[in-house]
Amino acid sequence: MPSIQPGADGVELPRGPSHPGVYLFKAKDGSVLYIGKARNLRKRVTDHLRLQTEKDGHITSHSTDVEFLPTRNEREALLLEAHLIRQYHPRYNVIFRDDKSYPYLALTEGEEVPRVFFVRRPKREEGMTLFGPYLSAREARSLVRLIAESFQVRRCRTLPKRACLYYHLKTCSAPCIGAISPEEYRRQVDRARLLLKGKVKEVLPGLEQEMLAASKEEEFERAAVLRDAIRGIGDLEARQHVVDLGRERTDAVDIALPTDATSLSAAVGVLRVREGSISGGDPHLLEVPADLGSPTTELLATFLLQYYGDVPDPPKQVLLPDRIEGLEEALEALGEERGIGFVRAKAGRPKELVTMAGRMARAHLDAHARPAAPDPVLRSLMGLLELPRVPRHIEGVDISLIQGTNAVGSLVVFRNGAPSKDDYRRFRIRTVEGTDDFAMVHEVVLRRFRRLLAEEEKLPDLLLIDGGKGQLDAALSALKELGIEVEVPLASLAKQREEVFLPGRSRPVAADPNSPPLLLLRHVRDESHRFAITYHRRRRKIALREEVARAEAATSPGGDR
Repeated sequence: MPSIQPGADGVELPRGPSHPGVYLFKAKDGSVLYIGKARNLRKRVTDHLRLQTEKDGHITSHSTDVEFLPTRNEREALLLEAHLIRQYHPRYNVIFRDDKSYPYLALTEGEEVPRVFFVRRPKREEGMTLFGPYLSAREARSLVRLIAESFQVRRCRTLPKRACLYYHLKTCSAPCIGAISPEEYRRQVDRARLLLKGKVKEVLPGLEQEMLAASKEEEFERAAVLRDAIRGIGDLEARQHVVDLGRERTDAVDIALPTDATSLSAAVGVLRVREGSISGGDPHLLEVPADLGSPTTELLATFLLQYYGDVPDPPKQVLLPDRIEGLEEALEALGEERGIGFVRAKAGRPKELVTMAGRMARAHLDAHARPAAPDPVLRSLMGLLELPRVPRHIEGVDISLIQGTNAVGSLVVFRNGAPSKDDYRRFRIRTVEGTDDFAMVHEVVLRRFRRLLAEEEKLPDLLLIDGGKGQLDAALSALKELGIEVEVPLASLAKQREEVFLPGRSRPVAADPNSPPLLLLRHVRDESHRFAITYHRRRRKIALREEVARAEAATSPGGDR
């Protein structure tokens, strides 16, 4: 066996056991750089060190340790690898980067009085059936409203002691006060379940009969509600295109690769087919490391392992592009684990669906692909601020207020030197009165990183605060409160002299304000300031309108004087 070569700083990397399992290459600071699976852990890690390809060289040169997680067989290793990649988001793995939570609808069939409600980041619980994911929150919420109007299924979290407004609006049958028998309510829930499963044709005739009956009995309000619901269901069916794939739950998947060699993104389109009809589609971005040239098979297989490893109600069949070989073998263990058949679409309607998924992916990639910032700039910034890793993920924080009113905070995200506007966040200051800018910075940083930790999201490579040492110390205090001051590199940029301050140093960093690394920091700072000002102006306008409305109400006839 070849000798084990040292990693960064001359630290020798261990050989590992001769068993199947997963291995994690780690940097000096403990962060995970790469996760892989192997039939023989010792041989695979040795290959990384011996081959020294472009990919292997980048991994091993930055690694100081390897962690081994042996499993009973290759199948367990493959599923564990996908789970750990979702958890750690290693730099040298292909990452399913959308990282947004898609909405689902939950039906609580285990409750005495079942309800339907909107949910993100669903957890599988006994007695709860999940439907989705849906392409947008608007789509999911409109379906909740449609179900309420059609079947009068309750939406409230807890059963009230008296009928609520929904009952008087004819969109709830009020099982809480016994206005409907348990047997009849269950029948309504069963009909709602059929609609959620996409069985529109089995639901419409009954609703049409109910509408006619309500009209004959002169219950015109209920008849009008049913009329609108029937139109909504009809529109839902009209948006679908009929395909001949039987009645199995099917997805069609394809990938779009970047045409620009400097792009860091690829995209995958997932087209959902339910009950023989296209019911929606989900485009997703994949982030590809700039120095990692992954083949198409690995990119798509990695996405599918992560995506279908998480979906609560997976399809029975997934159609794959015929041009990409080796996918079925890579996904065999996942298919057995979750009961999914992965099939190459070679001709006919299945191939057309995969082509449609490819077009969706290409459109999403063209709209959202993130170009790579010049690597030397990021590496220069890494050296200037003495960061533990290249700052490919930077977050910036700013506060905006005038005379202590309508105080707001902003957070912007830069990936690979470019704004990632989908990740921007706004904060209304909740706990601070007056003009205590330091306390406001503390609140925003605390809320932001408490949320990241709760959702197990990846922490940024650099947090930049708009301000001087006072704002920097306030942010550092928030990170210490959460116990992550070592994990999150921190800096502040003061406007007056464009000075950069670091924790624990009394003097600013010596740097040319017009050098590329400083220009990048100024870009982040200015963007966070712009975003905060925009939100603050909006809050002021809302407050002004409310004040005018109160004044008009007070001076109107019959109002308080």
